[in-house]
Amino acid sequence: MGAPSRREIGRGTCPRCGTPVPQRATGRPATWCSHSCRRAAYEERRAARTGAIAVELVDRVVVREVRLTHSPDDCVQAVLASPTATARLLRELTGLLFVQEQIWNPRWSRVIDTVNVLLHLTMRWSQGRPR
Repeated sequence: MGAPSRREIGRGTCPRCGTPVPQRATGRPATWCSHSCRRAAYEERRAARTGAIAVELVDRVVVREVRLTHSPDDCVQAVLASPTATARLLRELTGLLFVQEQIWNPRWSRVIDTVNVLLHLTMRWSQGRPR
């Protein structure tokens, strides 16, 4: 006999057969898709108690949303603290400008103005820099 099989079951699916479980509007959430699955699961648990087979019913996993508690300024400081992250940000921005899909949106005008200033300062700095 091989290793016991393990089936991954998501929320809203029958732990026995994996089909969707119809949910009622009120009351306790249904576990089984049908009376036959509920009855078969009972028989399997009963057989497992006597040692005939092994069955494990794992409770459902609850997923909750976690909101980040840092500000955009914290993100900026984290990027500026890392030359790798700063280079990646500039590469991504260059890609947006190269494609020119985003830059026509008026929301991006401050970004374009800042990039122009950065370009101007970078050119001035590179011309006066000893090589």
